[in-house]
Amino acid sequence: MSGVHSSSRPCSLLRLITQSLVSAGSVSRTLRIAKTWARIAQYGSLRLYRLPSRICESADLARIETLDREIASVLECDPASAAKYADYRFWIPFNIARVGALSLHTSTPLRILDIGCAPGYFLAAARACGHMCCGIDAPANILSAVENRVYSEMLAALACDPFVSPLLIERFVPLSLPCHDLDAITAFWICFNRHRQLDEWGVSEWRFFVDDAVSHLRAGGSLHLELNPNPGRYHSLEWYDEETLAFFQSVGTVNRGTVRMSKFSLRNEDKTEDRRSGCWESYPRLSFM
Repeated sequence: MSGVHSSSRPCSLLRLITQSLVSAGSVSRTLRIAKTWARIAQYGSLRLYRLPSRICESADLARIETLDREIASVLECDPASAAKYADYRFWIPFNIARVGALSLHTSTPLRILDIGCAPGYFLAAARACGHMCCGIDAPANILSAVENRVYSEMLAALACDPFVSPLLIERFVPLSLPCHDLDAITAFWICFNRHRQLDEWGVSEWRFFVDDAVSHLRAGGSLHLELNPNPGRYHSLEWYDEETLAFFQSVGTVNRGTVRMSKFSLRNEDKTEDRRSGCWESYPRLSFM
């Protein structure tokens, strides 16, 4: 069912901004939300301004608000838990800012795979912007009880659950994807690298992963990675050791924990190719082999 659900009223841009600032709680959180809206405003894009309403119109806001109330005690005990994702007033603009940072609001429709899509806010934002965006995340047996509930409820409420499939990413194991012509692969706040574990990935694992991921991109496609910091392990470098940093710099651009790279081809692409053709349209839910 699309459109505004249950008793939730239409969510205008002004109303969402007001609600997000009023409901922020602490001063630091209010400032963080204000900075997020400021980031969106800097693009001066009417298309970005329209995204909050488009996302909310397709979402079951009443279901999200119920989830928020029911897991409030979990969030109070563990603010870093997945329970935080029930606050759509914060996470919708946060992911619209991601869309802006990747210039997805100015591009033609792209085929995007989001790795570690979790509650699906980026999927919802990218799809509301006109892109064909699917996601993968760890299977249910790998996630905690809170993660399972929040992610499944949010994906359903954001109407993104048909576009997400389970896939566990492991070191030196190729991604089992049905397509090799994606326009972009994104991964935000990465944990699949065994983040903060004793066996957190090093340069060998990253080199394998990048080579494999890029093989699923069309010529000119992009891979966007955002790493989680681990200063206890990497000290002043925070996100990687020197060898891994050198590798990332050799294949793309590095800005703190963000690594971006493109796949280039020596031969010219057929510019008239119908990008909607091929395997993508055959997999509205990715069927991993």
